[in-house]
Amino acid sequence: MTRSTSALVLIWMLVVAACGGGEVGQPDPVGGGTPTTEPSSPDIWGFEVPTNPDAVLLEWLSVGGFVPVEYNVGRAPRYVLTAGGELYSEGPTTLEYPGRQLVRFQKVQLNQAQMSAVLAAISNTELVRVREGSNESANQTVADADTSVFVLHHADGTTSRYSIYAFGLASGDDDVAEFQALADAVEAGRGGETSEAAIERLQVVFSPSGPAEELNTVLDWPFGDIAGAPEVFNDVRCFEISGDDLAAAVDLFGGANSATFYESGGETWRALVRPLLANEEACVVR
Repeated sequence: MTRSTSALVLIWMLVVAACGGGEVGQPDPVGGGTPTTEPSSPDIWGFEVPTNPDAVLLEWLSVGGFVPVEYNVGRAPRYVLTAGGELYSEGPTTLEYPGRQLVRFQKVQLNQAQMSAVLAAISNTELVRVREGSNESANQTVADADTSVFVLHHADGTTSRYSIYAFGLASGDDDVAEFQALADAVEAGRGGETSEAAIERLQVVFSPSGPAEELNTVLDWPFGDIAGAPEVFNDVRCFEISGDDLAAAVDLFGGANSATFYESGGETWRALVRPLLANEEACVVR
């Protein structure tokens, strides 16, 4: 093992040990704590890992692209990694149409070697050199693709963001290769045993559906007036559901499929439904 990798493993072990007894924590759901402002380790890699193992360390988001406008609100993060090494992503989906309306998050615990590989990859990217950056060079050769956004959460509560248009679809500069190495390290952690993440909040994004067709099932919407919900843009409405209504909403959407519409106030709406991770703010346009 190299000196650099050994140091990264030690840093991560110190983070994990902060939750008590030196054992890996099992936060459920992600982000239950607040990143500490105390340094977690000497700043030898250009960033400091939050000492709270439940705190979010890295997000990999997908934004934009040739998709309906409501997807700019309704799309889930591609991956969320905590300082304690838990990796969250959308659970598996089936190939039939219409598919399930509610897809849950799954989580997997990275081992020390996997986590050290992610930390090493982060240290080689622009995330440790700039607070906000982007690479749009693929605009010259690729149209209508989405943009990958990598967000690093520092121990002091600040973030660094780097955006790459058409990431993975076109070769690019050195910075693109560095983020590809990071993406590979993150995705390598998916091979462990997964479990389903608990749902504590739901986000529901509604857009007008037009007339229902034979494939569609139309249900009465039981949680207030959809048209009265906040309009995020272009008649797209967004709800956050939690508390007393959560169990009934999970049952409702768990029995629905993507062709299920909802009627409210004489109008019919289609819905994009997903759980919210604990670090996420609802109804954010990306």
